[in-house]
Amino acid sequence: MSSSLNPVQEKPELKYRIIVVILAMVILIADELLPLGISVGEAYCALVLVGLMAKDKQLIIGAAIAGTILTLVGVFLSSPESHIWIVRVNRLLSIFMIWLTAVFCLLQLRSVEEREESEEIKAAFEGMKQEMNYVKLNRVIAVLINSKQTIEDDLVNALQVICYHTGWPVGHLYLKNDEKDILTPTKIWYLKDPEQFESFKKVTESTSFKVGEGLPGRVLVSGSAEWIIDVTKDKNFPRARLAVEIGVRAGFAFPILIDTKVMAVMEFFSVEALEPDPRLLQVMESVGFLLGRVFERYHANLQKEEYNDHLRRLYRRLELARAEDSKTITDEFHDELR
Repeated sequence: MSSSLNPVQEKPELKYRIIVVILAMVILIADELLPLGISVGEAYCALVLVGLMAKDKQLIIGAAIAGTILTLVGVFLSSPESHIWIVRVNRLLSIFMIWLTAVFCLLQLRSVEEREESEEIKAAFEGMKQEMNYVKLNRVIAVLINSKQTIEDDLVNALQVICYHTGWPVGHLYLKNDEKDILTPTKIWYLKDPEQFESFKKVTESTSFKVGEGLPGRVLVSGSAEWIIDVTKDKNFPRARLAVEIGVRAGFAFPILIDTKVMAVMEFFSVEALEPDPRLLQVMESVGFLLGRVFERYHANLQKEEYNDHLRRLYRRLELARAEDSKTITDEFHDELR
């Protein structure tokens, strides 16, 4: 990988070095054609400025040294038409300007580097802060799925937690109908501003999706998280055509899974168009696996309840059988007494 990057890094540096060489030759020729008392050494400051453009400290210093040498060389190349003290003063002033420019360029370069370092540190801090937020989100979801609440309460709370930690203002749940293989809308929502998203809510609650249709349908096909940059411009987002203004732009959704089976789809929306965030999608997929435990517990409770109902029915039949046997024995005993 490093070998493939080296040419990309060297090209800009080589380009600026070539510019410095060409400029130096042009200025030297101009200096040679002018009388000795007239110095164009200040023009060598341009070489230093090229080094600043390249953001190359070595090139700045090298250009200043080259400009100094060429300014002195110009003394021997120009035709002598002025007093020697005028020549020396002009040349010294040129050299002074070259190095003054170099110092300012080095300070400017240092300022740029410090600003870039500060931005990198800030970006790293924001990244670390976001990662800590994701860790906290997973921990809260893990606690949530082990609660003794109803499945509806767990899913409502999960929507609220996800929207809070991600900053997305709209969250909604679609449930999968196993018999028809269709995703049907639910009344489970998180809306930061219910009035703002009332139109989108109405459209959503009246829209079901087949496999591959809309954002939830894509998740049903892929079994993984999906992202839409702008739903109003996406050809496979039917809800955008059902209202004049739905109030949302970017959207992502992820599946709630039991093993590889999609049980439901959670979708989230923003009011702005946003580029995909791979890390966010990755985190949401892990959340989808965690929330799958809620459905597992729900199905397990159903099976347990069905089993208990079966036992209760069996006990009742046994009690009836015992009562019948007891009545039969009593009748036989009375018959014998007679």
